[in-house]
Amino acid sequence: MDLLKILIQSSEKAANIARLLRQNDKLFQKLVEQKSSEEANPRFQEDFKTLADVLIQEMVKYDVGIKFPYLKNKIYGEENNHFYSSKLNKEMTIEIQETQEETSSLLSELFNDNEEIAKLLATEVHKVVELENIYTKYPVDDFSMDLNKLSIWIDPIDGTNEYVKGGYEEKIGNLYPKGLKCVTVLIGVYDDNSEPIIGIINQPFFDKDTDIGFQCNWGVSYMSENGSLINFSSVDYAEFERNRIIFVGGNETNVVSLLQEQGYNTAVSTGAGYKLLAVILGLVDAYVLSKPTTYFWDTCAPQAILKSIGGNIITMDSLKRKQKDFIRYHNITNETKCNKNGIVAYRDEQILSDLMEIDWTSIL
Repeated sequence: MDLLKILIQSSEKAANIARLLRQNDKLFQKLVEQKSSEEANPRFQEDFKTLADVLIQEMVKYDVGIKFPYLKNKIYGEENNHFYSSKLNKEMTIEIQETQEETSSLLSELFNDNEEIAKLLATEVHKVVELENIYTKYPVDDFSMDLNKLSIWIDPIDGTNEYVKGGYEEKIGNLYPKGLKCVTVLIGVYDDNSEPIIGIINQPFFDKDTDIGFQCNWGVSYMSENGSLINFSSVDYAEFERNRIIFVGGNETNVVSLLQEQGYNTAVSTGAGYKLLAVILGLVDAYVLSKPTTYFWDTCAPQAILKSIGGNIITMDSLKRKQKDFIRYHNITNETKCNKNGIVAYRDEQILSDLMEIDWTSIL
């Protein structure tokens, strides 16, 4: 089955589009709109949507739909495919066309007939990206499953606010507090049992000379037909060492105080995808968030990768009860897209055991 390969390739095409649009700041600022109150994340006073978000999401749908038509209508994302710019005074439905020329023609209208930019983007959308040209470890195993039982969550640009603001911040230790380094492309696959099984995280602004790991990280975790658990990943678990650093959400004063009392150092950064990737790569021990500010598109891909290396994501509410309620993906409705009971992401079961020893009821 080529689904993993296609999703890795699509994530790289997404990264290419994100970089291309960001290279022209004047053009980029014209292609940003503020989300409606219904769409916006309550954490942010302003929450933005860019053409990159919409175009990437539709591109993944198109790429997957060509190879696996029965999955096309089971691909969900943070964004809808309508893009309106008050500066351009027009709204368009963004859909990838069958040919590069047709896609270019559609985009040209959005760019006020700027055919050069439209052609550049259409070229990236329809480009065939070879796996060996992607900075990742190759999938080492093929696997098969019933594709009719699969669905996909996409966050085309996680950390959109950082993507809009731009800039490269200096690292604090091995972690970036904000900026383009915190931007990720998230593609997660889950099955009819609500289990995340495939995850891809691509960092469009990764620098192999200064950053840790690989630009594109992936993991697979699923139950085979004979009942055995199959795990494989691009992440080397052997490199993991405890460091007693935990990512926390913003404005988590009580959580920070309690963790520090237990001898942990806490860190804050932007982008749920980046924080979860830091857990995957062992840059932090865990990510603890008590607030309902992450969504299925944020957690599906990272959770699949964490599962593939022995970790997972549970609800913060269940940690308080010293139980493990894993994040599940089902009933695609407005009510269930939000991880309303908070999240605790961990890379190692011993880390979770240690966190469960803490009396969380005193603050939650």
